[in-house]
Amino acid sequence: MNLEILDSESQLGKYNMDFDFERTMQVSKGLASPLFRVYSWDPWCLSLGHNQKIDEIDEEAISLRGYDLVRRPTGGRAVFHSEEITYSLVMNLPDGVSIQDVYREVHLSFIKAFAKLGANLDFEKAQSDLASFYKSSDLSVACFASSARYELTYQNRKIVGSAQRLFDRTLLQHGSILIGNAHEILADLVKVKSPERRESIREYIKSQTATLNEASGKKLTYNDCRDSIFEEIKTFNLA
Repeated sequence: MNLEILDSESQLGKYNMDFDFERTMQVSKGLASPLFRVYSWDPWCLSLGHNQKIDEIDEEAISLRGYDLVRRPTGGRAVFHSEEITYSLVMNLPDGVSIQDVYREVHLSFIKAFAKLGANLDFEKAQSDLASFYKSSDLSVACFASSARYELTYQNRKIVGSAQRLFDRTLLQHGSILIGNAHEILADLVKVKSPERRESIREYIKSQTATLNEASGKKLTYNDCRDSIFEEIKTFNLA
């Protein structure tokens, strides 16, 4: 597989999501090569899953803080993109290869990349109690607070949130890799019934997530993560 690798650096939320979707359409039509891309967000941005209700989000709070708001072409719940490196992968699935195969191999590449930065992570079955989690709508608004399959974790806390969407045989997979902890600001951007409930959401997000800075014991940069990821992903091949 001839996988193109690209760093788009910091972009508006609409640019990032339009780029991923348009590249997916191009690859599906045979007009572009498979692509692995990393990027960040300027300004910081809250993204909603493809089918998520916007009335769960406090749009006024987002605007007052100068943040961006966008909808992702993939599913999942709300993500606040801040101190992170975001990635997307667009490819046609080879015969005999499933989306689960791609998900696993990408995350195994990440494990190798982050180990070189001093962050030793696990790829294991998520430990979250989904049954109790989804009983509360204002907790389930947060993507990083939920896990449904194997996840990249540090001390049983999620460090990468990924989503997939299949367009016939063309896969769009993208996700957020937490470097710092500013993603916790999400608790201030959702609608809640009381200040106490907001703090419960904040504490829940903290309890379910970890960062590369924490796992490595260092203050890593976007460029540190990009270089290490690119070194591993250039050998990625499921063809």
